[in-house]
Amino acid sequence: MTIKPSLLATAVAAISALSVHTAMATPFLPMDARGLAMGDTGVASAKLAHAPAFNPSLLSQARNEDDFAIIFPSVGVVVADEEELIDSANDISDITVPKFEDLFDDASSNNFNSAVNNVQASSTALVNELNSLGNSDGRTNAQKADDLRTANQNFADDLDEVNSKLSEVNSVTKELTDSLNSISGDPIRGRAGVGMAVAMPSKKFAAALSVNADVHFSGRTIFTGTDQNLITAYGVAAQGYVDIAQAIPTDINTLADDVEAGASPTDIQTAATSIQDSLDEFQNYTSDDVETADGSIKIFNGGDISNEAENPNLDSRVEIVAVGIADVGLSFSREFTIADRKVAIGVTPKLQTIETYHYITEMDNEDDIETSDIEDSRATYSHINLDIGASMRLGEHNQWMVGVVAKNLISKDFDLSDAPVRGSSNNLVVEGGTVSLKPQFRAGVSYSNNWVTVAGDLDLVENDPIAYEQATQYAAIGAEFDLYETFQVRAGYRTNLSASNSEVVSLGLGLSPFGVHFDIAALANPSDYKKEVGVALETGFYF
Repeated sequence: MTIKPSLLATAVAAISALSVHTAMATPFLPMDARGLAMGDTGVASAKLAHAPAFNPSLLSQARNEDDFAIIFPSVGVVVADEEELIDSANDISDITVPKFEDLFDDASSNNFNSAVNNVQASSTALVNELNSLGNSDGRTNAQKADDLRTANQNFADDLDEVNSKLSEVNSVTKELTDSLNSISGDPIRGRAGVGMAVAMPSKKFAAALSVNADVHFSGRTIFTGTDQNLITAYGVAAQGYVDIAQAIPTDINTLADDVEAGASPTDIQTAATSIQDSLDEFQNYTSDDVETADGSIKIFNGGDISNEAENPNLDSRVEIVAVGIADVGLSFSREFTIADRKVAIGVTPKLQTIETYHYITEMDNEDDIETSDIEDSRATYSHINLDIGASMRLGEHNQWMVGVVAKNLISKDFDLSDAPVRGSSNNLVVEGGTVSLKPQFRAGVSYSNNWVTVAGDLDLVENDPIAYEQATQYAAIGAEFDLYETFQVRAGYRTNLSASNSEVVSLGLGLSPFGVHFDIAALANPSDYKKEVGVALETGFYF
């Protein structure tokens, strides 16, 4: 039997449900090295060209000596596997699936399939001995009885081996179904981004141009009930095969005793005919129908494991949903006096291109995932959107800052394409769904002086997931230590208030000689880096 374990592991590891019918959205996670290193904070702490990504009003909170800033480029990637789907899928592919396949491999000489072949051969020899009981071949009754007992012992030994292998079948099928059930529906997610920005800060009229492209992806595997029933049916069918023969060795020994004792030929023939009927049922055992993706099959057919059972078509699947968002934004900001306080207000109107992807393949699809197949699922849309932010300095020396921002205020739904199921024998097409760009609201507070900045951010509403992962409502804190405006050390912590065990810690370094900035950042889940890990790099010019 082939389950295509390499595809299972590769598809899940790459980006891995039958259909998507609900609206989905994206989390608030700008991709820049400084913010990521500080726990993804920035609503009250982003500087200069980072302001459009976090809060456009911060363009008017820059220092008087700041003239302009450039980020080119900023790149980053984060992958999250909270349920350890990749490790589990690899274990299934490398350990459990091979054990299951080995049980039914024709080429193996020590598995369930070979045990069935052996007991079939010994049952044929036993039938021949039964047929010879009435022959006048020169053997005494004692010799005929001994020959029958010998053939019976060979059959019983081979039947015991089938029983032993049946225990393996039951154990391995349970292990396989439990393992596949354990990962069914578990999500894996990630995001990747690249961007650039040019900013001219000012109290009276600040402006910035930003260009960003982000991809958010989400995937999962679905182990269907059809496949679970099929795998379980191997053990059920094998048990039925063994049950038919359980009484035969005892009946044969009784018959051998009667032969040796010189029972009447009529009685011998009657008993032999009854045993032959049982052996005939055993040798031609055909199990009940089992439903598969291609219709009904039989695990046993005519006493042997059927060809369909050795290589069935599975309909368990791997599904990928991805959203690419490219936007060009023009940010404006100005400082106003409101109730005797200086308040900066900024807006970022932006043009957006949204691309959605919806890809499904059966786990046992013999074809590898092709880029062209994913491209075929793409749907492209254009949209106009708006971010608005405000910020205000507090404290005797204006060292405190509070900020609030609303991003993507113009909500809209975008369709996912209907997805043909790759590898499906009946050309199945699964209905798509929608991905929503919904407003995101975040508040932040920061403290800064000449050598340290400490910041905290909080999502004010829960953000829906892209597809299968948890919703997000992030709370984050971070700090930056700046040595002589030349070398920066950063650290941060972020948690998802909508999910458990979703914390990440982050670290970063910055080098900024003569206004040229090189920044690097990394984050990971502190309990297990495989649950979430990411990195970001950035080059900037601040003058």
